[in-house]
Amino acid sequence: MTLDGSPDHLTWDGLDKDESEEIKSEAENAPPSPDPERDPDPEGFAPPPPPPTNTFRESTLDPGRIEQIRLAALHALGRRKDGSAQPKGRSNYGRGVDPSTLDFKPPPGIIPPEVRKNLQGNILPQVSPAMMRQLNWTANTFQTYSRLMIYGFAGLRWAAHILWDKLLSIDTIERRAVRLREAIERIGGSAVKVGQQMAMRIDLLPYEYTVELAKMLDRMPTFPTSYAIERIETVMGKPLLEVFAAFDPVPIGSASVACVFQAFLKNGDRVAVKVRRPGIGQKFVADCNALAAVLQFLEFFTIIRPGLSRNFVYEFRSMLMEELDFRKEARYTELFRSGVKAHMKHISAPRIYFELSSQDIMVSEFVSGIWMRELIAAVEKNDTRALELLRAEGIHPELVAKRLLRTNQFGVFENVLFHADPHPSNVVIERNSELVFIDFGSSGAYTTKERNNWKMLSHYHDQADIGRMVQAALALLEPLPPIDVDEFSKRLEGIFWQDLYAFRSKHTEWWERTSAKIWIRFLSLAREYNIPLNLNTLKMIRSTLLYETIAARLYPEVNAYKEHRVYSNTAGKRARKRVHKQVLKFLFKGPSNENYLAIEQLSDMANRTVYLAQRWLDSPPFQFTNLVDKASMAISTFLRGVLTFSVTTMSLGFCLVAYHLVWRGAHGLAPIGIWQAVKEVLRWTPYQFVVGVKLFLDIRKVLFRFFDKDIKERNS
Repeated sequence: MTLDGSPDHLTWDGLDKDESEEIKSEAENAPPSPDPERDPDPEGFAPPPPPPTNTFRESTLDPGRIEQIRLAALHALGRRKDGSAQPKGRSNYGRGVDPSTLDFKPPPGIIPPEVRKNLQGNILPQVSPAMMRQLNWTANTFQTYSRLMIYGFAGLRWAAHILWDKLLSIDTIERRAVRLREAIERIGGSAVKVGQQMAMRIDLLPYEYTVELAKMLDRMPTFPTSYAIERIETVMGKPLLEVFAAFDPVPIGSASVACVFQAFLKNGDRVAVKVRRPGIGQKFVADCNALAAVLQFLEFFTIIRPGLSRNFVYEFRSMLMEELDFRKEARYTELFRSGVKAHMKHISAPRIYFELSSQDIMVSEFVSGIWMRELIAAVEKNDTRALELLRAEGIHPELVAKRLLRTNQFGVFENVLFHADPHPSNVVIERNSELVFIDFGSSGAYTTKERNNWKMLSHYHDQADIGRMVQAALALLEPLPPIDVDEFSKRLEGIFWQDLYAFRSKHTEWWERTSAKIWIRFLSLAREYNIPLNLNTLKMIRSTLLYETIAARLYPEVNAYKEHRVYSNTAGKRARKRVHKQVLKFLFKGPSNENYLAIEQLSDMANRTVYLAQRWLDSPPFQFTNLVDKASMAISTFLRGVLTFSVTTMSLGFCLVAYHLVWRGAHGLAPIGIWQAVKEVLRWTPYQFVVGVKLFLDIRKVLFRFFDKDIKERNS
């Protein structure tokens, strides 16, 4: 490109005439650049330079103007190069293109084509995140009622055995419990898990039944090993021996939900492989549906109070479904293991191999040692040889008993969850009395409010303050149904006093130094007053009974409340360290951003506390479930009954009129009016029987409500 000094003599090498004219026009229309010598004020406007003459064009053109023209020319050339500027009156669309030069290959991407090819297909849009996948089993009507018939036949057989025992005068509640357990074991499958879960419902069944049902642990027949191998290969996506170096086809454990096998990984780790039983989910759902149908039948005929079983069925189904999801069990095991690792040196849980686990398979560390049930047998049989060998390995029954109690207290009061089913087949004892807990299918967790209630209950027991123990126990039962709180509190005080006397006496049996008796009587009293308990409270009481009973059988001199004081002292030391650390951090580094947020929240809480305190003073000391007023309930029941009776009678009357109209020609029936038809319906004996039964049931429902205690403004 060559540049003459004048806009009239600008020429560009390599451009045609039209292109030169376009660039020349753009250069001529470019705005003038300021000249600092002629206009010292950069914000001022200098007068344009005088037009050049034909005589001295190079000398009359301003150097700044030349630079401006040069920049405009370069800019125009750039636009021509990238196709963004077209000559006036012309277009690129009409220019010819050689088709052989065109290629539809994809342009270069972020990742290589061979890698991107593996991501193509119609699979990704159908995949949901693992956390969104829910275990969902269904049972059709036939499955539900077939299971109901099986249970019905077993129940009839159980009742016949009880009747036979009565005729022989050998009927006892213990024999009934044994026969019930035998009947459930004959049913098999999910019935065993139902029995195990019912063993936790000590608020619904007598204690003798719960003790007997708790014996159903691992007596189930195994399923074919071929099914377990097939499930493992399906989940892993590879042959069995590409996952494990060796796999033992003989199960080492068989329960109602799963069978457990042992294997070795490629790196030499020995593991336990837990595989869920085939079809167990459908059986559980069918059992829950059958149970709900039976309870609804009993409620409809007011054999039990209407609405009493609603929460029970929901919580019962939740417990069963929770134990079928091995991902949850693996997570619970991991959380318990990490929680006790930092604070309980001699307590642990198996390591979980999450990369090899799924919803129906769980691979965990293989734990070796002796079972808790074996240690109990050695103590109760006084097997001196076995006890000597165990003590040589550092396994002392009295130490194991104390650690059991402290583990329970740590799980309830500090850890994120606690083991809710620590029966003797779920605890392995290793050398030096180290305890390993397995099978976290049933676990519980407490809110801060619930933990505080339990802490206050234990504290007031140490202080022998029975009155405040009753208040703490009532807080655990909230929301209360409409009961006479004064009467209930008096009876509860008597239970707590007897428990305190047994603990303070030096001449008591081992079972009297546990909380088993107090909680059995407490739950029996709650059942008598139709007070439902939430699931976590039931799990905690159930686990406490197991912990303390096992500990007392190992070491009859153990004192649960004394061990609680030891635990509280240790927990206090841990809390002191945490507080000291936070205080030093605050003093040397100053308040953090979170501290300022907390200060702001405290200022808001101060205002709200005054309001809540006044509201609490003006409200009853206990919470009750909302119930409809007796008169309103009776009137609404009466109106619903009248409406149902009227609609049903008129409908049957219209059906009778239609019957006469349709069949009058063929059978010689004369047509009748609607009122005559209604009278015929009312004189029909089966209809009178149905109306009488409905009236009887409505009266029963009203009486249920009328016998409820009235809630006073201050019921304390």
